[in-house]
Amino acid sequence: MMYEVDITNRETVVFVNSIRAKNLKGFCWLWFNLPGIIRSVKRHHGAYECIPALVSPLQIVMVSYWLSYRELGEYYKSDWHQRFTQFTTKNPTALGMFFESYAVEKSGRYINGVFGLGKNFRRKM
Repeated sequence: MMYEVDITNRETVVFVNSIRAKNLKGFCWLWFNLPGIIRSVKRHHGAYECIPALVSPLQIVMVSYWLSYRELGEYYKSDWHQRFTQFTTKNPTALGMFFESYAVEKSGRYINGVFGLGKNFRRKM
């Protein structure tokens, strides 16, 4: 079965972020906190999908899908994000990271599964 995304609200945001441990302190923090971070994104009212991927034992990448920039901004105020900010402020050399966000303008295609944007917006082809 193939799906194509039909984006109806024109506000959907794809957020890509990566965290890389740069030393032992960062490695321990990442692996101790990662399950909670993933759960917090998946449970946040504005996120409807979160796909984490292991790049290496030192790096993860997460792609999350948000209803709008407003909900993504609200996540920045969450306890988990505050915990992350406090750690990086106290330990500026422990983690390397990037954050990118994209407003969705066109459809993707999904085969034999409903995930990513297809989890919220889909139509059968």
